Amino acid sequence: MSKEPIHLVDGSIYFFRALFGVPDLFFDGAGKAVNGVKGYLHFLFGLVHDQDARYLVVAFDESLTSCFRNDLYPAYKAHRPLPDENIKYQFKLCQRLTASLGVLTLAHPRFEADDIMATVAARARRPVRLLSRDKDLLQLLRPGVTLASPVSGVATESQFHAQFGFPPALYPDYQALQGDSVDNIPGVPGVGPKTAARLVARFGGLEAIYANRSGWPEVGVGAQSRVAQRLLAHRADAMLFRQLTRLHRRAPVRYPASATRVGSGSLDGLRRGIERAGLLRHFAGPLARVASG
Repeated sequence: MSKEPIHLVDGSIYFFRALFGVPDLFFDGAGKAVNGVKGYLHFLFGLVHDQDARYLVVAFDESLTSCFRNDLYPAYKAHRPLPDENIKYQFKLCQRLTASLGVLTLAHPRFEADDIMATVAARARRPVRLLSRDKDLLQLLRPGVTLASPVSGVATESQFHAQFGFPPALYPDYQALQGDSVDNIPGVPGVGPKTAARLVARFGGLEAIYANRSGWPEVGVGAQSRVAQRLLAHRADAMLFRQLTRLHRRAPVRYPASATRVGSGSLDGLRRGIERAGLLRHFAGPLARVASG
């Protein structure tokens, strides 16, 4: 019998998806908006009970301005607005309620949620199902590891290779060349996705690309072309950008392997938290299912 998969969830992605997807019509007793909490809990209860996810880890981002990538490149994600107090309140409440449900909840001030997911995936001894729309996680695809996005569906290693022409492990090299506007990484000027894909598919990683300059014309980059000149002028930048796009698989998060199985949690704490959020009537059914085991 095959092992049940472990579900690794990017909690921040699903929280913000709920925050901007659920109407701002729900408030706690103090008048604070809790629409993001409501939408996130619907997703989480559905995953645990409707999809019967027995092995589950939720990773949250707590490193918007303190990540190790900010040290390497201060402009990293610098274009993103900081969350206001209500968003911070709802975010923390989602973390607490996730833990109260008996789900392993992880975060770190120096590492992003996808680094934590990469770390847990590397340690896993069972199939892995990543749940996120963050394309950085594509680099983790391999046999037994899939990425399920609420936007684009399920991605596998074979699908990735068919689309890009190179293995998922080289995705950070590709991103370093073509850039990533979502994370404020400019890439090499003049190198678009098609040129980046051809270079990586033909030569491999950045070191191999730069070691085979004489072969660049084979993929449409002439020896004296402007693209070739920019590739050479921005070699150090490309190497730096790969440090930003490559996920860290040894994030310092500690937990026993048994903690990845959904536990009993704290039903009283879960109920009180949902009640304080003014959402008890919306989750009577899910709470009853939790109580019944």
